[in-house]
Amino acid sequence: MKTYISEKLGRFVIINLHKGEKVLESISQEIKRLNIKNGVILSGIGSMRQVSYHIIKSTTDDPVNEFGKVKNPIELGGIQGLIIDGEPHLHVIASDPERAYIGHLEEECEVQYLAEIAILEIIDMDLTREMDEFGIQHIQKK
Repeated sequence: MKTYISEKLGRFVIINLHKGEKVLESISQEIKRLNIKNGVILSGIGSMRQVSYHIIKSTTDDPVNEFGKVKNPIELGGIQGLIIDGEPHLHVIASDPERAYIGHLEEECEVQYLAEIAILEIIDMDLTREMDEFGIQHIQKK
């Protein structure tokens, strides 16, 4: 286990997405535009017409993922995750009238009416992700 502690927080950013905008692509674009190196996604809510995600499908050492894409009226119940070295690692909780979808947020999630995402920047950490022998990226100090 490794623990990283910040003593300084930076900007609080709220992203308001409109009909047809892509969720992960828009978040990534704003992270780059605002030069956010490290941060926490505190909240993500809204409505979508398409959700794309992946989940793990085994407990073997080498990860096996299953990708899903659903086009329906979808409630976005939550997005959370970290931004490390300018790259978001986000998970999604969403549901349509039939079931819930939970997993790693992928590109091509599309807003139906609106989505609101809150980011808290961490300014005194110099972190990156390094891949282990199983292809899993872990947080490390630079």
